[in-house]
Amino acid sequence: MAIALTPWSYRKGSSPLHRLPAGLKLAFLLLLSLAAFFPSLFVLSGIVLILILLSFAAGIGPAALLRGSGPLLLVVLGVFLFQAVEIFPLGFKLDGLLETAIFCVRIAAAFAAGALLFSVTTPGEIRKSLNKAETALRLEKLKLKLSLSLSLMLGFLPLFFEIWEELNLAWQSRSGKKRLSRLAVLVPLAVERMMLKAAETASALEARAGNS
Repeated sequence: MAIALTPWSYRKGSSPLHRLPAGLKLAFLLLLSLAAFFPSLFVLSGIVLILILLSFAAGIGPAALLRGSGPLLLVVLGVFLFQAVEIFPLGFKLDGLLETAIFCVRIAAAFAAGALLFSVTTPGEIRKSLNKAETALRLEKLKLKLSLSLSLMLGFLPLFFEIWEELNLAWQSRSGKKRLSRLAVLVPLAVERMMLKAAETASALEARAGNS
């Protein structure tokens, strides 16, 4: 029986994507994420096709890239349904349904691009790549520590899904159902844990700076 891995988690492998420089993967997949919102269905279709091909090249598969995207897409659909309800007179309008479906595809494409990046690249590789870019651009003289800030920010993305998976397992162990009430309970808990983790990381960095 295959083990379902945490969304946006690194998957060991020796595929061509795994061996590519982290900086190249970061720049390319970031561009794909941004291009997914370009107002062209042709561009969007091309991005989806590229992500599907890259997922197979990485030995992952497109379905694995979308794991964990359900709650996000559910929120988008929920917003549409809320706006579609008319009170006076009571009714339901379907205007914008197609646009909402396309927007969901755009969100899913951006999500899959991020998932693909972290599936074939470790946080350490991303940090080293950002350090090299900072040195090449001579940004370290500004003492802004941009590479450290960016690597920490990127590192918190897969961390969120680790926390979310833990909360989901705890919810299911208590016989919790997969309903909208689950989001109302788990989202605040996930945000709280992320804030605590951010505070712990900041304290660790301050202690390290004080000892150096």
